[in-house]
Amino acid sequence: MNRILNVEQKKGDPAHLDGQVTIYAFIDIDPAELMSMKHPIASMVHGGLLAATGNYREQSNLLDFLRSEMGVSLDEEGLGEGLADMLDKMDGLEGALDPQKLRERLENMGELEEFIPTPAKIVSFHSEREILSSPGDVFFAGTFKRIGNAVLSVNAVPIIYQALFREQQMQTVRNEIEMLIAQIEHSEPPNRTFLTAGVDPQEALTKEYIPAMLYQRGNAAGFAAAKKSFRDFMRGYRFGDDVEAILTLISNDGELTVNSLKQLELYSKKIALVRREDFAAAQDVCREIERLQNNGE
Repeated sequence: MNRILNVEQKKGDPAHLDGQVTIYAFIDIDPAELMSMKHPIASMVHGGLLAATGNYREQSNLLDFLRSEMGVSLDEEGLGEGLADMLDKMDGLEGALDPQKLRERLENMGELEEFIPTPAKIVSFHSEREILSSPGDVFFAGTFKRIGNAVLSVNAVPIIYQALFREQQMQTVRNEIEMLIAQIEHSEPPNRTFLTAGVDPQEALTKEYIPAMLYQRGNAAGFAAAKKSFRDFMRGYRFGDDVEAILTLISNDGELTVNSLKQLELYSKKIALVRREDFAAAQDVCREIERLQNNGE
């Protein structure tokens, strides 16, 4: 068990706080005496147990950042909360994110540090077993003779908990952003085509050419240059409609959805399959693209 200032963590990992927490204390006085005190909290005490709960998971996180700052919608069903799961769903299109904006986010992380502590809510539990079955972390604040001190303890611990949880969460966001920067930085796309020996068309498209166009969506001159590089890379590709479909998806106004990103990924995959002359697999990819198009955004 982990104990600080006589506060014992009964459930959870102190190095990875959950964000949901229950704190309880034991009031060591006769129940009849407790009720006779007419204390406003007395009705919430059962079996000498006083508890409070809090949910502090509302702090800004990486997914919120991607949604608000980068224009990428990640609300589709099935998209997990973790970075690895997110990148797996995006299958390489994390390169579409602008590393400069990510760096700016890192520089401004201090803005998340100031907040008004959210108070915990006093709740009723009828047994310690019931308390320990609560979701998230559970702390025992100690045994008290005075109800006022018990109330103070179950309200004070959540403030410290919030500070520790938000510190951990902020560091997690920092680490995830740094990981993204490391993954998406690359040199300028070289002058080559999808047929060039040693070139993986799918990797080149998802890591270089498509991100290069996505960076420049709001810059007409930059987008024209990136589009030209993309067309140059696709010289000799027999299915011109695929090239135009990629450009249409990227050129559309509004935020990029998971559906759009998935289609871009599938077009890239199809181009690689055509390069290998695996036309049966390419046809399967076509059907998956059609399914996504029919599902809409």
